[in-house]
Amino acid sequence: MRSSILPRSARAARRVGGQRQQFLSTAVLDIASEVELKAGSTSAAGNVLLAKKKVEWKPRSMERSRVPVETSQLFCASNDPLQHTSDDVGKFFQLEAGTALFELFYHIGFCGDAVEDRARRLQSSAMMVRERGLEVRDELLRWQHEGTLGKQQGLLLTGESGVGKSCVLNYVLSCCQLSGWLVVAVPHAADWTLGLGAKDCRHPNEAYRVTDPAYFTDLPPELVGADALYENPEATAHLLISTYLSQRPALEKVRLKGAERIAHYAARAKDQNAGPTLADMLAPYATDETGSFSDFPMPLRPVYDLFAELSLATEVPVLVAVDGHNRWDQMASSCHWHTKVPLHASELLVPKLLGDLSEYGGAMANGVVVGSVTHGGAQPPGVPPALRKHIPPPHDFTRPRSLPPALRALLRPVGTYGPKEMQAALEFYALTGHLANRGLEAQLRDGSLRTKVGLLTAGVPDDVFKICEQL
Repeated sequence: MRSSILPRSARAARRVGGQRQQFLSTAVLDIASEVELKAGSTSAAGNVLLAKKKVEWKPRSMERSRVPVETSQLFCASNDPLQHTSDDVGKFFQLEAGTALFELFYHIGFCGDAVEDRARRLQSSAMMVRERGLEVRDELLRWQHEGTLGKQQGLLLTGESGVGKSCVLNYVLSCCQLSGWLVVAVPHAADWTLGLGAKDCRHPNEAYRVTDPAYFTDLPPELVGADALYENPEATAHLLISTYLSQRPALEKVRLKGAERIAHYAARAKDQNAGPTLADMLAPYATDETGSFSDFPMPLRPVYDLFAELSLATEVPVLVAVDGHNRWDQMASSCHWHTKVPLHASELLVPKLLGDLSEYGGAMANGVVVGSVTHGGAQPPGVPPALRKHIPPPHDFTRPRSLPPALRALLRPVGTYGPKEMQAALEFYALTGHLANRGLEAQLRDGSLRTKVGLLTAGVPDDVFKICEQL
């Protein structure tokens, strides 16, 4: 699973000044360690065992704060995103231990490389409430209340580089998770096109033909004979495992709908009378009963059947979130079998299934796809001249008016910081020690620092973070 800034283990508590430091803790479902194996506190069968383990971490100290900050208006009254109102815009909230929200980000990490890096450097996972986040939250919950989720095609967060599209998507994930939705998150769409965790297109990346029996087994009937389709096994394995670990309670509520899939997974059902659930379907893969974690071939049905069943699910609302969705409109760094011809994202299984918002999102019975556009991070290879007549150019999201009207209707622009958000960001960075120049205390208090930083950065959140590091 992808590393997360949320604590995965704790160091032994130290004695400081004769007093034992207090550690916070919570319990999460995770892959069993040697300690759980010896204690016999594991569950499920397979080569990978799961256990409810205790996670401890030391509360963040504010001793690094060198610029005094008034915090009475800096944080929300509630850490529950569902309770936030327009009065909370520009304020921060924390991820509380022991909640479904904590477990979600523990397993999937945050959307956006810059978000994870910033949280790690600040030693804080606090999120700012943005106006666009509240608007998307209200839009999704209104559709749920009206029973019209099945009539929506999806939403796409857009905006210039660094404005916080991934942050808003994280907020949307939080709201849906706490509302009881089944949340399937793809925090980095480039995992399929550039390789798992890739920082650039030179990252090792391999894709294999889905019909090659040396690499894949257990094909769904729909993919038999799909010789031109490829799959990235690393990215898909991460998606399935993190989804199973973070969403198991919701997965257990959703019964399979497809007749062929019901028959295929019938023997796996815990409740033979009610039939198999999505949890029954994913459990053998997540616990590696097939032995595919260590060597090929790996089963291909789980990922295809998961998205097929998500589109039919009615028991709970479904959110499929994809950060960097426009990566699936670009070239991949992997190549066609035994050639040097690069693959396009549409030739990879998961990007092909989810790449068209209107096609997949519009077909969901009780769900919606929310994506975000990225302009930074690892850049994909260009389209080779010989392929340009066969591959349409990717959409230019920097020019919204050039987009097809149907796609343009799905856009939800994310703007730069307003004055209130800018002031809150500066105060938060001062509180966490990122803005450490005590000579700026008076300017921070009277708002002149906010004006100066705004002129230097045009209110772009990523640039605000970078310039505070230099002050």
